[in-house]
Amino acid sequence: MSEVKHKLAIVVPYRNREEHLRMFLPHMKKYLADQKISNTIYIIEQEEGKPFNRAKLLNIGFIEASKECDYFVFHDVDMLPENVGYQYQEEPTHLAAAASQFNYNLPYDGYFGGVTLFSRESFMKVNGYSNEYWGWGAEDDDILYRCHLAGLKVQRQAPGVLKSLNHNRDIDPGAYTKNIERIREMWSKKLDWENEGLNSCKYSVMNRNETPERIMITVSI
Repeated sequence: MSEVKHKLAIVVPYRNREEHLRMFLPHMKKYLADQKISNTIYIIEQEEGKPFNRAKLLNIGFIEASKECDYFVFHDVDMLPENVGYQYQEEPTHLAAAASQFNYNLPYDGYFGGVTLFSRESFMKVNGYSNEYWGWGAEDDDILYRCHLAGLKVQRQAPGVLKSLNHNRDIDPGAYTKNIERIREMWSKKLDWENEGLNSCKYSVMNRNETPERIMITVSI
């Protein structure tokens, strides 16, 4: 019986982080080549005009990449792997267990952000991320709870060591408050996660640019 050949999509939500992207791309290409992992890097760039929506960009990246890839690592552009395994996993897997910005520890026990791996099947089972988290915060807590509601076991890979690149967080207090209110409502009422997420993600592709390093897709959401 022949071994299944998996292909990885690295999906990066992006806007106005050119300096980080210049560091991220060559680092990731070499790192994945050293691990002998077949991959394509997708940079999903949000147009200006609305607050940044990390989760919706990740849904878009999944949709755009799923025709050629069968597993996905949703990866912040400011995290560079130092000791991380990107091999295929059937179960949702948190890869950022020890990032330098958190002194190589977890910021809290249920942290599921930064770098997270899903197979195609598991991401579809949780209906992807919610599209309703605008600005910073809580979208990773939401998808972790979706995994629980969908009956999926979640694992954390060790050591999961990443170097965090410095940047200023532009946090809108009003948007952050709304996100916290939404995740609390998700926990208490479970919301309608089966009909809000991947299957309700609407967007327009404004530009697509491919180089040997990456595919960059600029979207209006």
